[in-house]
Amino acid sequence: MTTERFVIDPTAKDPDARLYRTGDEVRCRPDGTVEFLGRLDQQVKLHGFRIELGEIESVLARVDGIAQAVVVLREDRPGEKRLVVYYTGREGLSSTALVQTLKATLPVYMVPSAFVRLEKFPLTPNAKLDRNALPSPKANGHF
Repeated sequence: MTTERFVIDPTAKDPDARLYRTGDEVRCRPDGTVEFLGRLDQQVKLHGFRIELGEIESVLARVDGIAQAVVVLREDRPGEKRLVVYYTGREGLSSTALVQTLKATLPVYMVPSAFVRLEKFPLTPNAKLDRNALPSPKANGHF
């Protein structure tokens, strides 16, 4: 893993110089500042905790009645970030039961606060999940 994370710096004069791959996606702006664009993986930070969204999705995949699940970090109100589950599957799954299932396996800071059932996930033209097109929980009555 060290070799994967500490890569040769192609801009350095010292052949042993290294760069650390954080997993953050950034770009250099013309004025010299670095703009944070997001993560290359599905790791997010919420209330000071680093959370792997795939870990939550893995637990949800084992829940009877859920066909597919995706977890996203949303900020529908400025300054109020929260984890939201979008899932396809059986109607009538109780969000209370889902919370209890997740709490039995995950730390409380990883338990989403909203659950939205969809008939199907929105897709990009390449038939991949379009996370940006997922509806606000408020629009679905799950706020």
